Amino acid sequence: MFARSHLYRATVGLSIVLITAPRPAHAVDPNQPATSYIRTTFTVEDGLSSNVVNAIVQTRNGFLWIGTDAGLNRFDGRHFTPIYFRGPGSSPQGIVSSLAEGLDGDLWIGTSAGLVRIARPALDRFDRSLSVFYHPGAGMSDEITSLHGTRDGVLWVGTSAGLYRFVGNRFETVIPLAYISRIEESADGHLLVISSQGFIELDGTRVVPHPGLSDQLDLHPGTIVPSGNQLFHVFQDRRGTVWFGTGKGLARRVNGSIERFQPYGSKAPGVHRIYEDPQGNLWVQSVTGMFRVAGAKLEPLAPNIQIRAVSADGEGNLWIGTNGDGLMRFKDRPIRVFTKADGLPNNVPMTVLSRRDGSLWVGNNCGGLSVFNGQRFKTYDQKDGLSNSCVWVLAEGKSGELCGWSLGAVHLAARAARQRRKGHHRCARWFAVDCNRKRSQPYGQRAVP
Repeated sequence: MFARSHLYRATVGLSIVLITAPRPAHAVDPNQPATSYIRTTFTVEDGLSSNVVNAIVQTRNGFLWIGTDAGLNRFDGRHFTPIYFRGPGSSPQGIVSSLAEGLDGDLWIGTSAGLVRIARPALDRFDRSLSVFYHPGAGMSDEITSLHGTRDGVLWVGTSAGLYRFVGNRFETVIPLAYISRIEESADGHLLVISSQGFIELDGTRVVPHPGLSDQLDLHPGTIVPSGNQLFHVFQDRRGTVWFGTGKGLARRVNGSIERFQPYGSKAPGVHRIYEDPQGNLWVQSVTGMFRVAGAKLEPLAPNIQIRAVSADGEGNLWIGTNGDGLMRFKDRPIRVFTKADGLPNNVPMTVLSRRDGSLWVGNNCGGLSVFNGQRFKTYDQKDGLSNSCVWVLAEGKSGELCGWSLGAVHLAARAARQRRKGHHRCARWFAVDCNRKRSQPYGQRAVP
C-alpha cells in the first residue's frame, strides 16, 4: 500500500493524512476497515428505472448492467440508460431478476416472462434487432429466477419450475418441477444448486449425496420457503473453502469439519448469499444487511439494509442492489487520516519522512518516533533508547541513517535498528547528526532494546 502512495507532510496539530494513488483492481482494499469505504447511492432520481435492484453485472466493454423491477438499465459511469429490449412501445418491460455474461460476450437477461439474449455487438450501442427471446417452458417455467455460465461455456437457467441447460440453441430439462434459487460452480466443475427440493450437487447428471449435512448445520430438511431452518446458498471460494448460508446463520467447511460463525441458531439472522470479489474479500448477504468476513467474525459494511444483489466491477468497486434503496457503490477512500487509533502516540505529528527503503517515519510532538507497517504505526520513545521523545525534524543520510532533531536531538543508526529487530540487546551510541554537513556530536550511550 505504502509503496504506491504519495505522502504529504502533515501540519502541526493535525493527524497524518495519506493520499493514495489510484490502484486498479484494488479499489476495495481488503486491508482497510469496511466502514472506511466511500458509499454512493443511485436511485430513480439519478435515472434508475426502479429502486428495487435484483441483479448487477459488468460486461467486458466496461458497461454496468442493472436489472430492476422495472426493466434493464445500462450505466456508463455517469448516466443510466433504460434498455427497451421489448421495444419502446411495450410497457411494462418486466422484472429483470438475473443477469449473466456468456463466454462469447453476449448478455443474458432473466425476466419474469422469459430469457433474453443481447448479442455482444449490440451492447455498445443497443440494437433491439440483435435481441433474441427464449422460453424454457410454459407457465412458471418461463419465470427466470437465476442464471449461471459455467467455465465450459454452458448456460444454466433456473426457473420457478425447474433447472434447464441451454445447449445447441435449445433447452434441456435437468431438474423438473422445482423452484431454483441459486446456481454455483465448484472448483471441480460440479454444479451447486439450491432448489425447493433442497441442496443438490450435480456431477454432470449424477447427484452427489451429502448425508448428514443437515445435522451438521443443525437444519431441518425441507423446502427453502417459508424461511426458517433452511439452506439458502452453497458456495466454494477460490481457496477451496465451502460456505453455507442458512436460516440460522453462516457456516463453512474447513478440512472436513463444519465451523459455525457466531451467532448461529434460531435467533440469529439468516444468510442468503456469499460473494467473493476479485480481491478475495468474502461478502455475506444477511437478513440484516451486508457484512465482510474478517477472520472468524463478520464486519458490517451496510447494516440494516435489505440486499438483493452484489457484484464487483473491473476497478474493484463493490456494487450492491437493494430492495427499495436503490443501487450502492462502495470504493476505497483516496485519503486516509491516521490518529491515535492507528498506533500514533498523539494526534500532533511534527514531521514525516519517506525513506529510500520504502519505510515511513513520523516524528511526534513529545510522543516519540513512529514507523508505518502498511496498516498501523509502531511508536518508539525514550524507553526504547531515544534521548528525547519530542521529534520535530527528520532526515535521511547518504548511508541510510535516520537523523532527528528536537529540543535535544536523536539519531537512529541503521545498524542499531537491525540489531533491535533481531532481538539483540547491545549498547549503541546515539548522536546529534547534521546529515547535510556530515557532522555529528556524541552525547552518551543508551541500551538499544
